[in-house]
Amino acid sequence: MAAMVTFALIAFSLLAFKPGYPTSLTEGLIGTYQEHDLPESLTRLVSAGLTKTDEKGGITGDLAAGWEVNSDATNFKFRLKKDLYWSDGSKLRADDLEFSIPDVEIGYPDETIVEFKLKDSFSPLPSLLTRPLFKKGTLLGTGPYRIEKIEKSRIFITKITLRPIDLGESLKIIVRFYPNEQTAHLAFERGEVQVLLGVNDTTFTSDNKVARLKQITNFTKIVTLLYNTKDSLLSNRSLRQALGYSAPNIKDEAEAKTSIIPSSWAYSPDVNDYLSNEAQAKAALTRAKSSSSDEIFKKDIILTASPQLENVGKQIVAAWKNLGVKAVLRVEGGIPQNFQAALLTQSIPGDPDQYSLWHSTQTKTNLTKYSSARVDKDLEDGRKLIKEEDRKAKYSDFQRSLLEDSPATFLYFPKYNIVYLKKTEKLLDKVLPLQLPH
Repeated sequence: MAAMVTFALIAFSLLAFKPGYPTSLTEGLIGTYQEHDLPESLTRLVSAGLTKTDEKGGITGDLAAGWEVNSDATNFKFRLKKDLYWSDGSKLRADDLEFSIPDVEIGYPDETIVEFKLKDSFSPLPSLLTRPLFKKGTLLGTGPYRIEKIEKSRIFITKITLRPIDLGESLKIIVRFYPNEQTAHLAFERGEVQVLLGVNDTTFTSDNKVARLKQITNFTKIVTLLYNTKDSLLSNRSLRQALGYSAPNIKDEAEAKTSIIPSSWAYSPDVNDYLSNEAQAKAALTRAKSSSSDEIFKKDIILTASPQLENVGKQIVAAWKNLGVKAVLRVEGGIPQNFQAALLTQSIPGDPDQYSLWHSTQTKTNLTKYSSARVDKDLEDGRKLIKEEDRKAKYSDFQRSLLEDSPATFLYFPKYNIVYLKKTEKLLDKVLPLQLPH
């Protein structure tokens, strides 16, 4: 009997350490998800988009080998790469792909072409097609991993197991989902997960000797001071400029000089330097006071900030007070519906087209209620033009005009925080480049 037990233990040991036996990495994500809205940090492991973003913010083919566009940017034809296959081994056909884009007619002239017909000109369309795609009606992808198992609690996913497509690859990935950060923190402390992606609060690791923190600048988001341009006080452009010039540089963060990322082909460095510019702040405040009554400057400016940005909000209010502007901080969750000034983290598109954020017609998403005929024209033209150099000229003027009018002050691109166990570092470094935006 003892010999049999010994043999079983040896057999298990050989199995557990034989080449190719799956090594697992367990990650934790925060949020509630269903099959139709899985986070891209997971779906990038499973599939690819029709296009992808390069290091300069340009769009190149991913599943697509390339595309053709007509002269007014209302018709796009994407040709697929040759020899594409789904994870079940079936050949990928154009009509396997499913897209949901309002007011766009989608057709499949043959098995290698996807055609998009638009009602209005929209040259940034390829930038909307970077999201990983699945075979219609399934969760089959084209990436290095396949979804092996999904576990749920009622309608929400609690756990997904991913297996590598390549039989020579041994790393299995398990992703667990948590409704909030507190629950995720406890799961990490209990050893339920080895990695937490995208957490805001990292202080819980301070006493954990085996935990490590990796921070990557997230250029898909920007921390911004928004001003209500219809407010009786902040309708004064010079005052908005003064607030922007006096706002502090935030230590250890990647400064945002404009609302477009510095690596973008459309980025223009030829703009005024805001942030911690004391001389310009004082000059702008003097201009503001000369064009308004003294009585109006006796009122407080209320800065509303999310709880995650409370400490940044305190620094801003202190800087404004140092300038001689009365200000108070209010902390609220979510996006404030009515505000004088608001400190928010906004998502920004990979393409420089920011029509939804700043065009005067976009009443739901233009939170500052900003209106400028010049900026409107730049944004309208920028999405009609096809040549990159023509678009760049429009977006350069857009950036200069926007900063001069100062409906907002752009502070920094925030960090994406990854908490992990030190022993998993090599595995994480292998997987993470596949999961994060390019």
